[in-house]
Amino acid sequence: MIFAGGGKGAEKATWRGWAIWGAAALFYLYEFFVRVAPSAMEPELRHAFHLTAAGLGAAMGIYYTIYAPMQLLAGSFMDRLGARNVLVPAALICTVGCFLEVLGHDQFLLSAARFFQGFGSAFAFVGTMYLAAEWFPRSMLAMLSGLTTSLGMAGAIMGNAGIARVVETMGWHTALIAAGFIGLLVTAMIFFVVPRETRVRQDRAKATELERGPGIFTSIKMVYSNPQSWFAGIAGTALYMPLSVLGALWGEEYISAVTGAGKIEAAGAVSMLYVGWMIGCPLAGLFSDRTGIRRNLLLVAGVLTLVITLGLVLVPKLSLAGAYILLLTLGLASCSQVVCFVTAVEHNHPGVAGTAIAATNMMIMLLGGAGEWAFGMLLDLSAGADFQGGTSYPEAAYRKAILLLPVMAAFGAAAAFFLQESFRKEEIPAGPESIA
Repeated sequence: MIFAGGGKGAEKATWRGWAIWGAAALFYLYEFFVRVAPSAMEPELRHAFHLTAAGLGAAMGIYYTIYAPMQLLAGSFMDRLGARNVLVPAALICTVGCFLEVLGHDQFLLSAARFFQGFGSAFAFVGTMYLAAEWFPRSMLAMLSGLTTSLGMAGAIMGNAGIARVVETMGWHTALIAAGFIGLLVTAMIFFVVPRETRVRQDRAKATELERGPGIFTSIKMVYSNPQSWFAGIAGTALYMPLSVLGALWGEEYISAVTGAGKIEAAGAVSMLYVGWMIGCPLAGLFSDRTGIRRNLLLVAGVLTLVITLGLVLVPKLSLAGAYILLLTLGLASCSQVVCFVTAVEHNHPGVAGTAIAATNMMIMLLGGAGEWAFGMLLDLSAGADFQGGTSYPEAAYRKAILLLPVMAAFGAAAAFFLQESFRKEEIPAGPESIA
């Protein structure tokens, strides 16, 4: 997400710019860690909070329910209040969610914890790229966007394979308490490193109403009335769904059920999804920019994601090694999702570029959270009335629930098929609206 109108940025990168961007980028790494950590403690959470799979999926999905709509406001908050004044309380709220999750013993408190985590996390990526646009040349923003995404994937790997070992040896309470204290350190780093005022905010304050572009509600109407915005959002949602369903919550239990692997081994397999994204996201963006291919890249990614997720359904006896390979290739295929954001921008007026990104991300995150709930509901339905509970669902139930992914991939490929190529050889003028 790049702020298209937030000033011209610096003429060259400086050590101070790297420090400021790095402090915010660590928050993005941390929020991604918090987002996916429940996947490493899914059976423990169900047992501790006395929840069915559908109940846990619904509670975890609260994260996305608040994260998604806050995307539409995050950019405006940055403009009006300044990055530090938004990122510090946001990081603190996210951290409070970790401590609240430890204290809770019922679904309400677990849902409240995820609400806090989702609310605070909603500002991490927006704030990171806001500061990148302020402190770096515009020619470096694509690279910084890729680096930021890769940091998020590193946080996800820590939240899967890394925290799985802590949960195995020290328990999920200890893992979350440690995550809370790390969040306090990240909050402090942002407070002391990120400056209070920025040139972007000062320039925005001097701009006339005409220069600031259309209001937020007008911008939203312009974006959502464009069918191409919906096609880009659906294509992106389908590619993000494996990361949301398997990476953020159900992956480890699914891999354990179908391969017989232990928690740590299964967590390592799920982390391959994030390795694929960490490697592939910057390359997919670079390839798309260099070749001018948007629509066909999303279409190919959708078809490959469909084929690979069908493999997860159809392979009768999946080995742990096979799971590693399938999930790595799934990550490499679905990582082209990052192109859907620039596609949405190019299909809309430059003056609503920020809203186009925000609206697309809101669609992806909201439906991603619904995917976690839907997978849990399918697990409950597939297990049937004879299932007596416990920490693990039967393998057959997981094999039926995983059908959700190829079905969504098929919808995504169809949406990409109806997309029009959006790449423009001429440079789109930087409008005054921020891409949030």
